[in-house]
Amino acid sequence: MNFMVTFVLLGSGFFASAQVCDPSVAPTGLTTTYTPGAGVLLQWDAIPGSVGAQFKVVLPSGASFSRQIMGFEPGQFAVPDVVLSPGDYTWRVRAACSETMPYDLTPVSESHSFTIGGGSYCPATVTDIDGNVYNTIQIGSQCWMQENLKVERYRNGESIPTGLSNSAWSNTYTTTDGAFAVYNNEASNKDTYGLLYNWYAVDDTRGICPTGWHVPTAGEWTDLTDHLGGESVAGGHMKTTGTLSAGTGLWQAPNTGATNSSGFSGLPGGIRNNLGNFTFQGTSGDWWSSREVSAGSAVLRRLVYAGGNAIRSLNPKQNGFSVRCLRD
Repeated sequence: MNFMVTFVLLGSGFFASAQVCDPSVAPTGLTTTYTPGAGVLLQWDAIPGSVGAQFKVVLPSGASFSRQIMGFEPGQFAVPDVVLSPGDYTWRVRAACSETMPYDLTPVSESHSFTIGGGSYCPATVTDIDGNVYNTIQIGSQCWMQENLKVERYRNGESIPTGLSNSAWSNTYTTTDGAFAVYNNEASNKDTYGLLYNWYAVDDTRGICPTGWHVPTAGEWTDLTDHLGGESVAGGHMKTTGTLSAGTGLWQAPNTGATNSSGFSGLPGGIRNNLGNFTFQGTSGDWWSSREVSAGSAVLRRLVYAGGNAIRSLNPKQNGFSVRCLRD
């Protein structure tokens, strides 16, 4: 990591430490405290015997600023609110064991992140209530799960009904009960494609996404496709590559336009339709939105094997589709 050689003297003087500074030990214990109107206080466990520190902050824009604070053993630095903007920040620090160049610098600490007002920091993974761990992907300003949801319980621990017969599945239109299914009732399909949920499970106030995540609105799906060039081409950027016939992927040929350049990694998980039948695995991937249009229908997004578009569609709420969660 490169640090600017900019010196900021804190305090009116310095002291000679009674301890010998160990330049092989990186600082630990990084914390961040944000006080609206005041700013951010960056704190860390100072290396005993150190006489200064260098730190670097990566801004929401991707730019960064660095500082050196010399003259005493420091363990904190304040950044005033006036220079901060909403977004995600990451910072790291290392200690100086000498006041003369090259300062006997320690290794750089692990990074510490914080968000100010509506940022989009995207963790590497997220875990649901069942312990399933999902990779995530930052696409534009959004943080998406990179895999289809496979949770079998609501966030409060209550089970989502499953094992419904075709008639019972179809009847969820009347009962408005949430339910999920595994494509063709084959357990291996859960591992590969996730589960298929009716919209009533998606809409349930107990929540199916992990805490801090939600089922995307129709508008948030549109934000995604707009970022990827519009509906006519976004599907190609969202689909995994390869075909079943060539042994290189899970889509039926021709898998038109597929590049997965966004990292969304959309799979053709198929559906359970409103009659309870399983169909379209290999040819389409369908994901619910939270948008209700009528008493019987809601909005979804669909990717297809024969096109590179991302289709906005209305479908019956008792249909079983895949779910992707979006970070709040």
